[in-house]
Amino acid sequence: MSKKYLKIIIVVALMSVATIFTHFDSFLYSQPVIKVESVKILNKEKNTDEYKNTDTQVTQRVNGRFLNTSKRGNKISLKNTYYQSQLTDQQFRKGQQVLLTKAGGHYSLNDVKRDTVVVFAISLVVILLFCMEFSRGKLFTSVLLNLVVYYGFIKLLINTRNSALLLLTIIMALLISAIALIVILGPTMDALMAYSSTVIATTVSIVLSIFLMKLSGYSSIHLELTDFGLQPYFSVFISQVILSVLGVILDETMDISSSLIEMKKEVSDVTEKKLFKSGINIGRELIGPLINILLFIVIAEHLNVVLLYLSNGNSIGYTFEMTLSLGFAQLLISAIGIVLTVPITSFIASKMISRRPV
Repeated sequence: MSKKYLKIIIVVALMSVATIFTHFDSFLYSQPVIKVESVKILNKEKNTDEYKNTDTQVTQRVNGRFLNTSKRGNKISLKNTYYQSQLTDQQFRKGQQVLLTKAGGHYSLNDVKRDTVVVFAISLVVILLFCMEFSRGKLFTSVLLNLVVYYGFIKLLINTRNSALLLLTIIMALLISAIALIVILGPTMDALMAYSSTVIATTVSIVLSIFLMKLSGYSSIHLELTDFGLQPYFSVFISQVILSVLGVILDETMDISSSLIEMKKEVSDVTEKKLFKSGINIGRELIGPLINILLFIVIAEHLNVVLLYLSNGNSIGYTFEMTLSLGFAQLLISAIGIVLTVPITSFIASKMISRRPV
């Protein structure tokens, strides 16, 4: 058996053990956990609101057995009421493990214990990465380090009460892009080349977009419509834009840079002009798919709100202005960044790669 298949078998075994363990880890929880042994529907009632929306309210009797705490092994019977739409509540089924809350000496159903599903999903990703022979260690290290940076970012935001949101976002963006490139490419000139292209392209697109928005007087861009009305509006919006633009630009920069690096390896005497033209050609193929992906994300993210506005009799123009103005503004800024990344990355990469010794 080859080492490749042996590694895959070991990974599958470890991930299977981790998934199975989470199914029996209720003893680790301080919150009471029960296993649902039977469910009985007690009542169904159809409701209609003032807007003629209909839904059915269901009351069920949930019988379960404690899996932890001092009541382990004891049985309990609780009522649960939910709407079939399950917008803010949920239906419980036989075999589920459910977390309980205790208030005033009485237990109530809280939420389904989902750690087994989460671990299984993560395990599936890990197994697929090993099967496809991706750079597993570098990928996981990069993600974990960036999660640490993000956690520190959130803690600082809490301590500063969002007063330094934009500054902290810029610092975090610089850090996470540097970490991703250094971990994946190593502390090399390739990482420096990709990093400088990413930072320059992102900075130029953000600065240019802010200038254009100010020039237009933020026409039809309702910054006050950010989710939950979170303030300061401008800083929140620009922070969102920086992170969204950074992601696509980082991906695009890596694609162009790595392609030109491979070209230099294959054709050692390739000229700087040829590298630049090749980078432009590669970038042209990337622009369309990347912008379309962002468009689909914007549409998907706001589809529920658009339907809500339209179903309440609002015009299409008003609906789009009130729900999609910020999304399309982010899309346009990202599109500017995607387009500018092509010549910027091609220029920097062609300069640095052409000067490498054969």
